[in-house]
Amino acid sequence: MSFEALTRPEIVRALRELGIEKPTEIQEKAMPVIRMGQDVIGMSKTGSGKTLAFGAPMLERIVPGKGPQVLIMAPTRELVVQIARELEKFARHMRASIAQVFGGVALGPQIEAMAKCEIIVATPGRMLDHLTRRNVELHSLKTIVLDEADKMVDMGFIEDVDKIIQAATHKDQVLLFGATISEEINRLKARHMKNPVKVQAEAHVKEEYLAQFYYNIETHEKFSLLVHLLTSEKDMDRAIIFCAKRTTVEMVTKNLKAQGLKAQMIHGKLSQNKRQATIDGFMEGKCPVLVASAVAARGLDIKDVTHILNYDLSQDPQEYI
Repeated sequence: MSFEALTRPEIVRALRELGIEKPTEIQEKAMPVIRMGQDVIGMSKTGSGKTLAFGAPMLERIVPGKGPQVLIMAPTRELVVQIARELEKFARHMRASIAQVFGGVALGPQIEAMAKCEIIVATPGRMLDHLTRRNVELHSLKTIVLDEADKMVDMGFIEDVDKIIQAATHKDQVLLFGATISEEINRLKARHMKNPVKVQAEAHVKEEYLAQFYYNIETHEKFSLLVHLLTSEKDMDRAIIFCAKRTTVEMVTKNLKAQGLKAQMIHGKLSQNKRQATIDGFMEGKCPVLVASAVAARGLDIKDVTHILNYDLSQDPQEYI
């Protein structure tokens, strides 16, 4: 389908202004099915355009002033912010309020935002906290979206997700997006989804676009090689260095700065404001090197990254690129 088929001209106008003209593979496959009201399992990776794939049909149905009608759950605070910002761009000409709900900040402003919103984007833990405290009503909620569902399983959120879906007794559509389907996801599907339609997009990063290198070195040689690559590699405009542990992230960042290199870090122990400011600065080109733990960076869609350096090799092939 083309975006011109959307029933809300405000969305079409916003997409045109954003330079979004042709649907990606996941958008082309998922949007017609979602618009028909069916449950969907979408298999696609970060950067495939899935936020618009579920976002446009959701925005089409929004009725201003009728309470939260859509709940989107994502595994990390950064991903919640990213999804909300994307939806705000698509809804820039509509009356649609989007509440961001995640831990590490005060409950009060989130309660106020949810009372006035049509869409909630939340991490499962904080959303369940609000429901337990009866800070939000879900009687008008019609659609639940699970984004990066496989990563929510990996991070131990699936029980929270299950409880939240059970609490949304008036829902009539569940959408699930992820890169892989595990046993836990299949159990969730069996409990909460009605004859879901599976749509799949090919891997967003094609092999022919990648130049991959492997260095067989001793552990004590890793940092020296990293500095050499960062200082000698041509066209390294924007690089992300992935580390397995928070302590490694901190060590690498500290030592890179000691070598005179501009580097910032994100990991799960930093405050939300610090993490978001670091990501924003990296995306805006203020700092060319981002050192990140795999958990903190999960699901983030950052454009124009020229180099990925795996300081620690991931044990999960799905997270390798």
